[in-house]
Amino acid sequence: MSILFSIIIPTFNRANFIKNTIESILLQDYDNYELIVVDDGSADNTKEIVNSIIENNSKTKINYIHQKNSERGVARNNGLKASIGEYVMYMDSDDTLYQNHLSVANEFILNNKSPEVFHLRYDLKNQELKKYGEAPIYKTTANKDLIFGNFLSCNGVVIRKDIALENQFEENRAMATVEDWHLWLRLAVKYPIYYCNTITSSIINHEGRSVVTTDKDKLILRFDTFMQSVLSNPSITSYYSKHLNKFKASCFSYISLHLALTGKNKADALTYLFKSIKASKSFLFTKRFFAILRRII
Repeated sequence: MSILFSIIIPTFNRANFIKNTIESILLQDYDNYELIVVDDGSADNTKEIVNSIIENNSKTKINYIHQKNSERGVARNNGLKASIGEYVMYMDSDDTLYQNHLSVANEFILNNKSPEVFHLRYDLKNQELKKYGEAPIYKTTANKDLIFGNFLSCNGVVIRKDIALENQFEENRAMATVEDWHLWLRLAVKYPIYYCNTITSSIINHEGRSVVTTDKDKLILRFDTFMQSVLSNPSITSYYSKHLNKFKASCFSYISLHLALTGKNKADALTYLFKSIKASKSFLFTKRFFAILRRII
């Protein structure tokens, strides 16, 4: 029997998380899958932990790949090239799956005639594993709202392998942590991104998560590079032509919020807050606007 799912985990210095992540995968109630761990040059004992799991596992095919540190876009693409599944999914190494993740994915494929791309819903937990939120609900597809922000999780996105090979992650290091949003936008202009409202995974927010630890200059460079790439893509700008100002506002406000959260970049946070308002006046009526304002005042 051919492998249906390839779960690809890029990881870098996540030895204190990856065991729980892998164990949540090994508890799946659907077993036609392989697991590929791509170690992006970790300096901790990630390799030993993964190899220990492999040695004690006789049921699931687990492949450990070590690469020179090149960022997660490269790691995900290398995992994709090594995969043999009909569908691929990219798991973050500090998150977890519920036991039904793959069975729900399999059922969705069967009921929707082998869709190119779809997304399974997730919840949000803090580092004490207390649930505090859930992903939005969509009746059919998620395409139209993706320009406003990245509400899809890598854990939840399932891509048919032939489509994934034709649409790989951006490997520019400057775009690390937004390379997934970049890919979703490129996919959205080509295929319907179907949405399944069953929750099958958890995003674990913790102090060491990469999206909250980047310094100011890297954060600004990341979104400058990202916006330039998106706005120079004619397929994306044509598809989302009426909403590009809101896209800019979303990016500027993300910078503003994360600068404000540090508590030491209030002037810069205010600058990007004004950029957001200038890009789209409707930003004044969003929850993020008031969240930033509370942090700056």
